[in-house]
Parts: sequence; structure tokens; C-alpha cells
Amino acid sequence: MSVANPSTPAKSLAAAGGESKGKGGVSPIATLAFGALSGGASCILLQPFDLLKTRLQQLDASESRKPRSASLAHLSRTQKLKNVTVNIVETQGWRGLWRGTVPTVVRNVPGVALYFYSVSSLRAFASTHQVPFVSVTGSNLESGSGSTSTMAKLSTVGNLATGAVARVAVGFILSPVTVVKARFESSNFSHTAESSLRSSLREIYSHGGFRGFFQGFTATALRDAPYAGLYLALYEGCKVELAALTRSADGSAGSGTGSWGVVTASGLVAGTLATVLTHPFDIIKTRMQTTPPELLAEISGKPLGPGRPPRPSLVAMTRHLLATSGPRALLDGLGLRCARKAASSAIGWGIFEGGRTWYRERENSRLLSQQATAKSTEGVQVQG
Repeated sequence: MSVANPSTPAKSLAAAGGESKGKGGVSPIATLAFGALSGGASCILLQPFDLLKTRLQQLDASESRKPRSASLAHLSRTQKLKNVTVNIVETQGWRGLWRGTVPTVVRNVPGVALYFYSVSSLRAFASTHQVPFVSVTGSNLESGSGSTSTMAKLSTVGNLATGAVARVAVGFILSPVTVVKARFESSNFSHTAESSLRSSLREIYSHGGFRGFFQGFTATALRDAPYAGLYLALYEGCKVELAALTRSADGSAGSGTGSWGVVTASGLVAGTLATVLTHPFDIIKTRMQTTPPELLAEISGKPLGPGRPPRPSLVAMTRHLLATSGPRALLDGLGLRCARKAASSAIGWGIFEGGRTWYRERENSRLLSQQATAKSTEGVQVQG
């Protein structure tokens, strides 16, 4: 008498669930919910890193306008970080380190949810339709138990493309909140005039018009597209390599690519490497969004009139940064951003993939229970 493979029902149920609920039997609502949860946890826990990074990145621009005796330019980056932190705590208390949390939550919770949903949908579409150079032949999802990834498998080009497209699209939609967040974290703008999300949006529109809501978006896209693409490619590659390392020499199964340890470690490694490679664009983006209108006009080479202030091009801002602060300014805040991005990636992807794995297993268990009940009912009817 043959014995059925106990993993077969789970696999077939996952495939069946994938038809109605997306790849891996995870519904769109659940994908959005786990994405929002991961975004909320990351931004609340890690907001001080973002605020301190913004203050350090704007420091060189403000210090260049001060007399040398009053400047902090001679201090090391560690000393600058200490001085900035102490100043915030002394003037605003410890809660000051979480200034900008509201726009961060408004941006990150829907933003991360939309990003995870978009990238999951794009990967599932590419995997199903076998797009040249993007898709890979074989199963749409890694087969097996909950220790496997919930994401459809793509080629390296597919990982780069889907990550970049999803990130830039979401970044464009949420650009107004991103500008508000940068201004909240900056010390160049009045905390009184921009005490709320609404007042900050009103202030931006009054000085820059509708275009002011997308100030620095080009630099943001140049940062986010390669960052997201590189991150996803590195993340998926790390998962495969780390999962392979956990397997024993005799070939017995180790941790799958969806296990919490592999996902978290892959997020840390991929987040750090992608951040280092794209950090200069983050510096330019922050300068574009936090530099006062008077200095922006000076950089653009146009007079500051009564109307909308002139906006410098990306090239002009880069030249100004290098002329006033030197090439080392492109490394300002790198340590903080690496720490923030690495932790955010580990937390975000750990919650997202962990939540989707839990949801998929729960759905599989429910369907198995329904099948068993149906078979039991059929058996009783036959006996009757």
C-alpha cells in the first residue's frame, strides 16, 4: 500500500490559494496589512536615526555661512553627532529626537504597504507571464512548508527592475509628505510656522507652489531606483546563499529562504550594501529639500524675487555642495543611514515575510481541516 506524501496537500492548497488570493495564498488585504505593520514599526522605532541624519547632512551647508570662530567644521563627525544630539535634547527634550514622526508615519505606513504590495504583484505578474530576462522557469513560489519564501522567484534583472519601478512609483505619490518630513527634521525652518502637517503643506505651497511638493524628487528617484533594485537583488541572493549555508553536509534540510533568521540577516546585509552605494543621492536630496529659499536662489544664480523662489538644478546643487563642503560631505550621515536602513530592512522584511508565511500556513491548515471534514461527512453518508 502506497503512502501519500504528507507535504503534497499543503503544496496543492498553496497553489489553489494562489489562484484566488495571489501567489502563495496570501490575500491582497493581508499583504497591505503586513506591509503597513512593518512600516509603522520601523518608522516609530528608528525615527531618531532619520532626524540626526538630516541634521548632520544640513550642518555643512549652515556652517559654511558662519564665521570660522563660530563654526563646527573643525569637529569630527562623531563630535558633530554628539553636539547635535545634545543640542536637541537640551532644547526640546528627549521627545525632540522623535520630531517628524507624524509625517514619517503618514508617509511610511501607506508607503511601505504600497511598496510591498506593488513589488509582490509585479513579481507575481512577471513570474506568471514569463517575461523575457525577468522571469525564471519553474515554480512561481518555492515549494515546501512555511520555511520557504512567500515571494515569487525572478532573475537578477527581474529583482532589479521590479524593486526600482515599485519604489519610484510609490515615492512619486508620497513626495509631498517626504518634503514635509525633511522640513520637520531640519532646523532651517520654524517649528512654530510648521507645527503640523497641514501648516507645513500650506507653507510649502505658499513659497514653492505645486512644484514645491516635488522638490528634490529627481535626486530622490536617482537614490531610490538603484537602492530598491540593488536591495531586492541582494536580498534575494543573500536568502539563497544563507539558506544553502544552513544545510548540513549530508544534504538534509536546513533553514528555508523564508525562515525568520535568513530573512532578517539578508535584510541587514542587503540594506547596508545598497545604502552605501546610493548614499550621495540622499545627501543631495536632503540639501534640495532643507536649504532655505535665499540660499537656493543664490545656488541657482537667479535673484530672489517676490514670486516663487528659483530652484537650482541637481547639477548646480551638487557643484555647490562640493565647492562649499568638499567630497567628504557626500559621506555625511552615512553611518546613521546604514544603521537605520539595515535595522529597518531587517524589521520590515522580517515582519512582512513572517506575517505572510503565518497567514499562508493558517489558510493551508484551514483548507486541510475543511477537506478532512468533507471526507468524514462523505464517509458517514456512504455508510448510511
